[in-house]
Amino acid sequence: MHRKQWLALGVASSLFCSTGALAGATISTNTAPGVNFSAYKTYSWVSTTNGALRNPVLAQQLIADFDQALAGLGYVKAESGGDLSLVLTTGAQSKTDIESWGRFGLQTSVYQYTEGQLSLDAFDTKTQRALWHGQASDTVNPQKPNTRAIDAAVNKLMLKFPATAAVAPTASKPPQN
Repeated sequence: MHRKQWLALGVASSLFCSTGALAGATISTNTAPGVNFSAYKTYSWVSTTNGALRNPVLAQQLIADFDQALAGLGYVKAESGGDLSLVLTTGAQSKTDIESWGRFGLQTSVYQYTEGQLSLDAFDTKTQRALWHGQASDTVNPQKPNTRAIDAAVNKLMLKFPATAAVAPTASKPPQN
């Protein structure tokens, strides 16, 4: 490969990596049809399985991030028996992407990375009906977790979590004279 081709590949790689970093976590959510979240005021953690998070300090920070986001949405944490039962799951998986490029696809690049994932599931405590599922996934370094990226992923995911009626937006009233 010629020097110009290496330089072009390096520039393209750095652009790809930097735009991927700016994009942040990929978020997906599902809500059960017909659920009225205004009926739910409290929540409690049922399970916090942290398969990929072997660091207990980081796991506690993750729970604290979710607690803060839920409080901002109007939910109150209960040690047990809340209206919502929450389940947190984390994991990581090694992935390989193969890309062919160049004239007639004769050049091949192989990218190996680890994709981290965190999932939050909300269930009705009384009926045990699944109400909401949210998932954030992003490329991670399992040897050196990026706490800022984790915080950003939690915040981005929780933008999709339904608020209680306590924090529902109110219509602004025009000033009276």
